[in-house]
Amino acid sequence: MSLIIDLLFPKTCFGCGQVGQYFCPKCQQFIKYHSPKFSSHPPKEGRLSLFYFHGLIRRAIQSLKYEFTSDIIEEMSTIFTQKLQKTYPHLVKYWQQNNFILTPIPLHFYRQNWRGFNQSVLFGQSVSRKLNLTFSDQIIFRSKDTHSQAKIKSHQKRLENIHQAFTPILPIPQNLIIFDDVATSFSTLNSALNSLKVYGLNRCWYLTLAG
Repeated sequence: MSLIIDLLFPKTCFGCGQVGQYFCPKCQQFIKYHSPKFSSHPPKEGRLSLFYFHGLIRRAIQSLKYEFTSDIIEEMSTIFTQKLQKTYPHLVKYWQQNNFILTPIPLHFYRQNWRGFNQSVLFGQSVSRKLNLTFSDQIIFRSKDTHSQAKIKSHQKRLENIHQAFTPILPIPQNLIIFDDVATSFSTLNSALNSLKVYGLNRCWYLTLAG
């Protein structure tokens, strides 16, 4: 079946259009990367949005979210985790040794039912497996049906939109990586963290594909 699908709908590079894969070796060389940003506001220790959200990375994520091209996930998560392991091995080892659990930002069930999947869950599962981290999507519940943050330009409106959107599912682990596909203002991740702070969370990182 997968061979037939590949013949009917061949994979083409999001950068140059070459047939065969979504991220050809040549275009991978032009992907730009962020570095970790450390925090002095516990329990948050730092954040890392590995890819710059532009070019073929932007097109790939938008294709997944709005065209439901879910077979992007395996290829993209491999590039993501290989870069993490090569460039920031001490950070990955720190997460592993301290039993950090990776949890995705949830969608409200209305939106998830419409889309049929949560891309952050699918990416989070793949990333966790490749980095040898524990994964759980039973830590944060989205109790408020918010508007799409990407369509809200005002920072204040974004904060209001996402305010008290999340409810923790107890008990909360001590060390947590909150994962999402894209972060720009970090208001969604901050709102998720704020819902967890009073429940014994010790250390937290934000990890996103792009930003």
